[in-house]
Amino acid sequence: MTIKTFWTLFFKILGIWLILSGLAVTPQFVSSVAFFGDNHQENLWAVIYIIALLLLTVGLYLVVMKLLVFNPTWLIDKLKLDKGIEEETLGLNLKLTTVLTIATIVIGGLIFVDALPMLCQQIFTFIQQKSVFREDPQFAWVIFYSVKALIGYLLMTNSRLVINFINKKTENTDN
Repeated sequence: MTIKTFWTLFFKILGIWLILSGLAVTPQFVSSVAFFGDNHQENLWAVIYIIALLLLTVGLYLVVMKLLVFNPTWLIDKLKLDKGIEEETLGLNLKLTTVLTIATIVIGGLIFVDALPMLCQQIFTFIQQKSVFREDPQFAWVIFYSVKALIGYLLMTNSRLVINFINKKTENTDN
């Protein structure tokens, strides 16, 4: 494995992890809109502020995804991370796709393990309160943690599809 391959692998794993851990940000922005009162004049500016922050955050995540996952070679060249290292190769004989597959499975497992206890807690709280779906704002968290657990499970079981997608996008940006 060359130094450039190591940094490419590192940036892709970091990018995937940052994007998947950032999935919790968007529902938090959306759920904060529901907490505004009856004063429409003040609420309008607050909603505009929250929407602007949401768009800025999503834009930042898209830039991170573009740089770290789909175009890490540009970042390596700009930061000159492969310069000044005497040893050209590292003693690892693994393919990039194998390591990315392992990283995707581990990240999916971490997401699943992170979401499952919170999902159980939210379901337990929801059942204790015996609320109707529309009356309980906590039910949105049940949906969120269900989707997060599902994404983690799908990443663990379908890692090959994710890696093929990343490789296809990487080849398109290299051309």
